[in-house]
Amino acid sequence: MEKLHPNQIDYIHKYLLQSGLSGELLTELLDHLICEVEHYLWIGLPFEAALNKTLQDANADSVQKLRKLYHQELAFSEEQLAKASLDDILFQFRNKSYGAYSLRQSYQKTLVYALGGALGLGLMMIAFLHLISQKTWSYWSPWGVVWIIGVGAVTAAIVMYFLQQERWEPVSDQKSS
Repeated sequence: MEKLHPNQIDYIHKYLLQSGLSGELLTELLDHLICEVEHYLWIGLPFEAALNKTLQDANADSVQKLRKLYHQELAFSEEQLAKASLDDILFQFRNKSYGAYSLRQSYQKTLVYALGGALGLGLMMIAFLHLISQKTWSYWSPWGVVWIIGVGAVTAAIVMYFLQQERWEPVSDQKSS
């Protein structure tokens, strides 16, 4: 991979400054533009052609739109700070844009399903140990009812977990032949 010289990086940095960028967004875009230019250099384009191609893809209008989007998504207003949870503050609302926030919200449900399944397995184990010690079994005895409750808890936990996973699983586009 071709690496840019410091004066070439400075040239790109000045271009971004002229576009009105500053701060964290400037650093992030500078990194992305440098990577793009280095990619075009690696393909075999000279620096000027690689820079022009990269700047065509990232013209001033798209940079300004990205700047507005950056401030909408990541800058906190007083109202947002009042309503923000700890996760919102920690991740600066970024996760809501691509779904990680929603996935993290399902962790509590998954924990409940895991605990329900573990409780069911525990009940089944207790009933099974009673079966081994007594050498008799009846589903209508108190230990049989414990077994049935355990099986029901494990089944419910598994079914609810997989139903939850199906809801979050993305639908893939499959072409029919």
